[in-house]
Amino acid sequence: MIQKILDYITNLPGYFQTSVILMAIISIFAIIVGYLVSKLDAKAKPNLFMVGIISFIDMFNKFVKGHVGKNWKFLTPIVLTMAFYIAVSNLSGLVAVNSPTKFTAITFSLSITAFLVVQITGFISQNWRHFLGVFKPFPFMFPLNLMGEFTPIISMALRLFGNIASGALILTIVYRGAGWISLLFTPFLHLLFDIAFGLIQTLVFVLLTVIFASQKIDEADLEIE
Repeated sequence: MIQKILDYITNLPGYFQTSVILMAIISIFAIIVGYLVSKLDAKAKPNLFMVGIISFIDMFNKFVKGHVGKNWKFLTPIVLTMAFYIAVSNLSGLVAVNSPTKFTAITFSLSITAFLVVQITGFISQNWRHFLGVFKPFPFMFPLNLMGEFTPIISMALRLFGNIASGALILTIVYRGAGWISLLFTPFLHLLFDIAFGLIQTLVFVLLTVIFASQKIDEADLEIE
């Protein structure tokens, strides 16, 4: 049985194995940061690293809270986790790792997760009334509204996949075509495709998820005391 399990794991696609490793790294990092935060002395001055982490989390919380109001405690941890995973995956190309986000199996998994999070947020806010939204403003709009609920799954997945895969393809062509001369200008291409495009696509994915979720909540939830 153990041998079968090991054989199954070793035969998994490389990008899946990379994805699991990246998730493990992110999880360990989150556990360490959580432990350090829990040990902070309220009277002591935190180091620069902790200040940066706390400031970023606070900024992210306020951003999500400004869009979904009272539902931010549900949405923020999930979206932030997805943001870290996408960012790390996109940047993994810098260390010659096969980025998981250049495979549709991964990007569609992320977009389906985002879709479910958006729908759950709507249900938490409006209960069963959330599902009546597909009949607004007129009942005959149901087919188009239903299609509109599912098209973001395709668009978000293909947008992320297309940008990361195209960058990786261009870099591969340059490396193979130019040989050692490519070392003279590929650092700029890595800066553009891996870092700039990678972080931009992370931001776009997060923004779309939060915005779609904000369209599903009751307006009363925006009134935070």
